[in-house]
Amino acid sequence: MWKSAAAMLAGVLAILVSPELPEAWRLAAFSVPMMCAAFYWRQLRWLLFLPIGLGWCWLAAHQHLSTRLDPSFEGQKLVLDGWVSSLPATHGELTEFEFRIGTLDGRAPGPGIPTAVRLSIQGQPRLPAAGEHWRFTAKLRRPRGFMDPGSFDYEGWLFFHGIGATGYVSDDASLLPGTRYPLLQLRDGLRERIATEVAADPYAGMVTALITGDQSGIAEDQWQVLQTTSTVHLMAIAGLHLGVVAGLLFLLMRWLWRRSAVLCRRCPAEVAAAMASLAGAFLYACLAGFTLPTQRALIMLAALTLGVVSRRRLGKADTLALAMLGVLLWDPLAAGEASFWLSFTAVGAILLAFGGRVHGVHGWWRDLLRTQWAVGLGLLPLLAFFFQQAGFGSPLANLIIVPVYALTVIPLVLTGALLLWVWPWAGALLLKLAAAVMGFTWPILSRLSDPAVTLPAPAVTWYLAALGLLGVVWILLPRGVPGRLPALVLLLPLFVIAPAGLAAGDFDVTLLDVGQGLAAVVRTGHHVLIYDTGPKFRSGSDTGQEVLVPYLRSQGIAEPDRVIVSHGDNDHAGGLASLRAAYPSAPVYTGAMDRVPDAMPCRRGQRWDWEGVHFEMLYPETGNPLNGNDASCVLRISGPGGSALLVGDIMKKGEKRLLGLQPDLHSDLLVAPHHGSNSSSTPPFVAAVTPQAVWFPVGYRNRWDFPKSEVEARYLPLATLADTANDGALCMRFRTGSKPVVSMRWRQDTARLWTED
Repeated sequence: MWKSAAAMLAGVLAILVSPELPEAWRLAAFSVPMMCAAFYWRQLRWLLFLPIGLGWCWLAAHQHLSTRLDPSFEGQKLVLDGWVSSLPATHGELTEFEFRIGTLDGRAPGPGIPTAVRLSIQGQPRLPAAGEHWRFTAKLRRPRGFMDPGSFDYEGWLFFHGIGATGYVSDDASLLPGTRYPLLQLRDGLRERIATEVAADPYAGMVTALITGDQSGIAEDQWQVLQTTSTVHLMAIAGLHLGVVAGLLFLLMRWLWRRSAVLCRRCPAEVAAAMASLAGAFLYACLAGFTLPTQRALIMLAALTLGVVSRRRLGKADTLALAMLGVLLWDPLAAGEASFWLSFTAVGAILLAFGGRVHGVHGWWRDLLRTQWAVGLGLLPLLAFFFQQAGFGSPLANLIIVPVYALTVIPLVLTGALLLWVWPWAGALLLKLAAAVMGFTWPILSRLSDPAVTLPAPAVTWYLAALGLLGVVWILLPRGVPGRLPALVLLLPLFVIAPAGLAAGDFDVTLLDVGQGLAAVVRTGHHVLIYDTGPKFRSGSDTGQEVLVPYLRSQGIAEPDRVIVSHGDNDHAGGLASLRAAYPSAPVYTGAMDRVPDAMPCRRGQRWDWEGVHFEMLYPETGNPLNGNDASCVLRISGPGGSALLVGDIMKKGEKRLLGLQPDLHSDLLVAPHHGSNSSSTPPFVAAVTPQAVWFPVGYRNRWDFPKSEVEARYLPLATLADTANDGALCMRFRTGSKPVVSMRWRQDTARLWTED
């Protein structure tokens, strides 16, 4: 069984790691000979699952890609008719939800017409609820997300979930008769009841997640703690949760069934209890929305129940392999998500930890310790790969928290949810009690997520993660297997291999993709400067937490040495609060003292050197009468290998004043002023800079149509042009003895079949 599962997984991954979808005839040419060989040689029958995985994943990917929004529809006002197909989540001013298309401008879903879209809405007197039938006038665009090292792959997430466009409701919204998705409506109603009873509690979002699987109410700082301590699995309804429900129901039903001799003669108590436990787990999985972890756990429980009913018990490894086959057959694209790997790796680590051993003879507490040790160690390489960090307090965190949640929190929240319908005050009491238990244990998790027990893991590639997993497998093998202790060496590269350092005089300038905004990072040998922090969004999130902090972690940067906020506009200063929360000791300089609190002014004449790289503030001067965009901090960085100029949003007046103070502005790299607006980049300014490369920090299909074609025309005779909307994050290396080189265009460098051009 495990060979078949491995073969199918290999076929699925072969499609998912491709930069583009292979042609069908090439797939057939590869698959047919393999299928013939598998049919001819009986011992190779398991190889059939390799072409099955290839073909099944190809079909799913082709379906998702073909129903992406046609580019001709982008930016137009479209009339959408359909049904709300997810639990709406409100963040800040926005409510976001998935919408299943019935018709788009009168056309049914098909090539170029998405089956599902993700919409946001605000300012409407009546917000959509799950399962409702609506007609919206909306503007859509093709799936698009930030493309930066370390940041969340939003385009990939949309692809895996079959969402062919995103957009916002622009005008009319009409509620129509008829509803769909009764189970989704039940979950939404239960969520509203829970919110009413425990809304004021800081752990209300976690209570909701444990009942309905809706994680949108969990605060960002809570997610960070859960992630660092490897306890995030507690909020994803999976094996632990379904296991608690199934176990309690099994014991209860077996006890009740044995009370009746008549029932026992008709059906053994063990069989009846197993069927009841599976039915209970199925209902819980329905309540959780059949997420990937619940699918895996439910399939494993079904295999165990089948073994009890048929009097044939599958081996543990075969049960896990059967679960993987079931998940991949249900949705082959699930293998592209982190939860797939975390879920199966955690269970696999437990099976390894107990394989070939007699457990229980030394007491339940020894088994509990071994379980948490196995999960903490097993997830270490994957946490390093997916999140660029891993907490060594995670085994202790799991050892303390998992039993508490299994024995108290999960039973309390589920019993409380049931009682809400028949005995509301008792149900509310149990939910509040569950939240109180969470609050009691939370300080323990917070302490164990401290940076002192967390190691950064920058530059972890897939092959380093695979090497770490090999080390984990080796370590978890039974005693007597040689080399178990030395296998720890295979985990070391996860934490000791870091991006190469820079020599004296060398520096890198990275312009991050933050949409319509600006955020840049300058690195020397031992110092880091951040220039602007990108925007804050109406949803309440910002690019400080979504882009800047993940990027710094992915590069192994412990603390920036200086932050410059060129001026106070949201698209440049919106991410500062999150950056300060992550790095509170970093000094901040700005050209807008009235809009950026607790900062120091940047002024002409400020100079400093880091490892042979010279930094000079060219503007504004003391007493400068201009404000707003024209008071932006202008910074030039220069070294033996070249120079770069960062000018914020200075406009014509600011450029004229800057040229009066500094006639020679020559720089190899220029981050274009004001995102390529025609109100900047005047001919005298362009002539003074004479750049070799010009980068435009712009958002995809931004409403101002930046960069303007007239501005690009001014630079084209002198420089090569690039922008973050089409190239993602950009990096230029300045090295002694050589010309500046563009070393990264992240959108092209990391392209997958779902990446937009």
